[in-house]
Amino acid sequence: MWIALAIVTSMPLVAVIYLASLDGVFRVRRSLEIAAPVEVVFAAIVDFKSWPHWSPWLMHEPDTRIDYGDDYQREGGYYSWDGKVVGAGKLTHVSIRPNTNIRQRIEFTRPFKSVSEVGWDFESRNGKTLVHWQMEGGMPFLFRFMTRRTESMIVRDYDLGLALLNGYVNDATPHPKLAFVGTQELEDFSYWAIPCNGNLRQLEASRQSSIEALRAAAAGKTGLALTLYRQFDPMASLFRAEVAIPVTDSTPQSNYTRREFRGGRYFRMTLRGDHRFIPLGWYALFCHCRMHKIKLDRARPWLEIYHDEPNRVTDSNEISTALYIPVK
Repeated sequence: MWIALAIVTSMPLVAVIYLASLDGVFRVRRSLEIAAPVEVVFAAIVDFKSWPHWSPWLMHEPDTRIDYGDDYQREGGYYSWDGKVVGAGKLTHVSIRPNTNIRQRIEFTRPFKSVSEVGWDFESRNGKTLVHWQMEGGMPFLFRFMTRRTESMIVRDYDLGLALLNGYVNDATPHPKLAFVGTQELEDFSYWAIPCNGNLRQLEASRQSSIEALRAAAAGKTGLALTLYRQFDPMASLFRAEVAIPVTDSTPQSNYTRREFRGGRYFRMTLRGDHRFIPLGWYALFCHCRMHKIKLDRARPWLEIYHDEPNRVTDSNEISTALYIPVK
């Protein structure tokens, strides 16, 4: 009895000692060469009123309340946000060196309070701009155990934000466009498939050849090609999947095993852009469902349906892919 009581009473102390042993400081830095002059890129970032057009966070709650301070494009200028989903906070320009760097302070007030330093550095490269986006801050004491996970999430947010910024300053350059469509019911269908396991980059390398092999065996187009993810971790980008094409009763026999997809309730997001942006699309969709408290059904496959084939589209920005995540 006394031993059990001692263990129970010591657990809070053990937790405090564990949290105290953690650094709690996160550091993230991401870079991208953007197809626009440094003056154009710098102007977009220093102008807080451009941020809703490319922010990787505000897309999840477009009606977030946003307020801008006086002289919001100068040192001391700021914008603040207040939303039910994205929380609340304030971003302030601390120092500005035109076309060279910007230093900012970001203050989160909800869902928890914290302050971090944000920096932008710019390098002109023959009419293009190499942009570096960085952030450093500390997690609240009770959340220190989430430091590494926070870093991995910010990295993806920054990658997505830079890709969206690239499209904002130059719409002709390859970039993603995301649209959260909503919940819909998918019907049952039959399909042939080729298994593919690993990470999303490995799938990207083998996807088209798998689709072509399936189409050749089917003696023609039988439906939109797709990928079914049987196991998928968006944070680690690891999966167990099948590249597939739908088939009908009249489809010729082949060595491929005929399988059945059982439909159900799914949340859909449409991605327009090169297939290399699909990993960022999955991350954005996963975050959107989590932020809106949409419960996932992990027993059913995630679907990626290709409405266009890259080798048949002249402008990669017009390639359309539908991502479906199963929900309860």
